[in-house]
Amino acid sequence: MPSKKTVTPDNLAALGAERLAAILVDLADGDTEIKRRLRLELAAQEGGDSIAAEIGKRMTALRSARSFIDWQKRRDFVRDLDLQRAMIADRVAPARADLALDLMWRFLDLAEPVINRVDDSNGSVGDVFRSACEDLGAIAVRARPDPVVLADRVYDALLANDYGVYDGLVPVMLPALGDAGASHLKERLVQALPKRPSPGQRDGRADAARRALQDIADGQGDIDAYIALVAAARSNPHTGAEIGRRLLAAGRAAEALAALELARPKRRTVRATDDDDALLLAGYGADSTWEEAYIEALEATGQQEHAQRLRWAAFEERLSSTHLRAYLKRLPDFEDVEAEARAMQHALGFGSFAAALNFFRDWPDQARAAQLVMTRTQEIDGNLYFLLDPAAQLIEGRYPMAATLLRRAMIEDTLSGAKSTRYKHAARHLLECASLAPSIQDFGSVETHEGFVGRLRAKHGRKTGFWGQLSETSGGGHR
Repeated sequence: MPSKKTVTPDNLAALGAERLAAILVDLADGDTEIKRRLRLELAAQEGGDSIAAEIGKRMTALRSARSFIDWQKRRDFVRDLDLQRAMIADRVAPARADLALDLMWRFLDLAEPVINRVDDSNGSVGDVFRSACEDLGAIAVRARPDPVVLADRVYDALLANDYGVYDGLVPVMLPALGDAGASHLKERLVQALPKRPSPGQRDGRADAARRALQDIADGQGDIDAYIALVAAARSNPHTGAEIGRRLLAAGRAAEALAALELARPKRRTVRATDDDDALLLAGYGADSTWEEAYIEALEATGQQEHAQRLRWAAFEERLSSTHLRAYLKRLPDFEDVEAEARAMQHALGFGSFAAALNFFRDWPDQARAAQLVMTRTQEIDGNLYFLLDPAAQLIEGRYPMAATLLRRAMIEDTLSGAKSTRYKHAARHLLECASLAPSIQDFGSVETHEGFVGRLRAKHGRKTGFWGQLSETSGGGHR
């Protein structure tokens, strides 16, 4: 049971309405955000018209503002922006859906002026507007506007979608548009397509119209209409995969296979070599997407043996755990055990150490991940912290030596490269090595923890930023 001093709804309610009101008034005097929230809540008490007026005032202020909002102020700004969105969706819409629909359109119209004056490097501002776009669909269903008028509004938004906030507009608006609205929207979008596209020239307006028509086709389950819209790119592996998946979902497996055959990659645009860690960790993009759809189509058309050969080939080539699992799942009992053992040996000897470690982490196989580290220590790339850190966490309980070697690689890469932004993490890794050291009974030919720290001090003693972080993190007690 929480203490009576813990800030919980029940404990605060016990203070009484008058006391809480006095506290909120004091807080609001020094915090614009709290005052704005309270004004909105009070307006909501008066009804939809009143809160709509308050939100409208705030949106007018947001549109007219010109000052740039840097990353330090972004969090508070995003919170305020999302508050306006939530109030429209949660407080205005239930009582006055018509007002809420108009307000949400006005809110979305703020995207351009707002994004132009905010440091949105993490995408949080754009996320608010994309959430508003989703809300718009639910509000439109409740408001039940004239479908043709709504279609015209959707059309205008789609062709002015410079910041991507309307990317998901068509799917969420189809229920409100109904047959009449969707038909009108399709007519206008078709008219926006050029009669004779200029080769080699990109037409943003036409691209937006075509994407919207594809969304309508998907929403209406009209696969043939979708295919007609992408006919010019049917030989592209990515487009072929999109067509194939839709046909498979509709039970048209033979057509799906034919579409995929038409889009078969002539060769990999970029083929990963054994030491190309970035490509091996990320996959091969469009070709990989095509391959997955193609294997699914083979399976659906009764060509299981061919599908199995391709799954094994995909595993051998890039250690695809997804394809290996699918391959093993379709083998008879006992044969799968033998095949898995063969696969593990292949992974242990794979050309890219990083890809092999990533595979064992994903499988997951702690013992072989540790074996890989211990037998191929010289191949560890300490710069791949996004792989080494979780791998070390996976194996540290049973294999502290291997986990230590992974963390040492990250530490040395950070210090040797003077990567000051990672000093905090390197300090954490060194403390983790220290905590694992007592679990290692025999370091053998590997440097002891004390020896490793001594070498770091001798080589990187002048990197005071790192040693300061270490002292701060350890409370000054680390040797």
